[in-house]
Amino acid sequence: MKKGEYKFKVRSYECGANGTASLPVICNYLQEAASINAEELGFSKSNFDAQGYNMSWVLTRLVVKMSRYPNWDEEITVVTFPRGGRKIVAWRDFEVKDANGVIIGLATSEWMLIDLGTRKILPVPEDVLLAADFGLESVLGPEPFTQRLRFPAEGEVIKAGQYKAQYSHIDLNGHVNNVHYVEWLLEPLKAAQPSCLEIVFRTETLAGDEVEVEIVKEGNIEVYHRVFSPNGKDHVVALTKFRADA
Repeated sequence: MKKGEYKFKVRSYECGANGTASLPVICNYLQEAASINAEELGFSKSNFDAQGYNMSWVLTRLVVKMSRYPNWDEEITVVTFPRGGRKIVAWRDFEVKDANGVIIGLATSEWMLIDLGTRKILPVPEDVLLAADFGLESVLGPEPFTQRLRFPAEGEVIKAGQYKAQYSHIDLNGHVNNVHYVEWLLEPLKAAQPSCLEIVFRTETLAGDEVEVEIVKEGNIEVYHRVFSPNGKDHVVALTKFRADA
């Protein structure tokens, strides 16, 4: 297994009013690190293209935990590596370190391969599984994902916004990039730095699609989110957690 280590410097336009990076910025770093590492290991989208395969990775689950967010002009390192998988899913983990090597964030993710023509799920190639270390526990422990993350059936539902997917939101896979969902989820909270995010991606959003956002607050620490279409179909369900002193 080859770990990838990639450096990023926090730019001024990636910071909020407090001078530190937001969670969507961190998610962008994770996505870029994953893409570069997959390229180096030989199973990125461009590798598939070169082999004549019209397929690509899509993110299906992500958990990010941050102990602190980096400041403007601070250089951080994202360490990432494939961690195994089964049949139609592959797992990838991340460590976010400061310039002194101190871990300030951890993340784990689940990915699937889709045929970009049919949009159908494909089996994970054997070389992807061979590149991973199946004996390695997730950086977030043995059970990093909530078994069934669902938007609460009870509680005060707050209508939190409506959006229309723009062409600028579309990524290489032809649908809304995962980080835009994180931006939409956090917008109603006026806070972009939760200590933890868990998000499940259920259906894709295409350019021109309209979506709505709802939240349910569990006290002052936990917030459930959903992004859904006007017909009620979920695109994303998520849970954010905030430190009590935040």
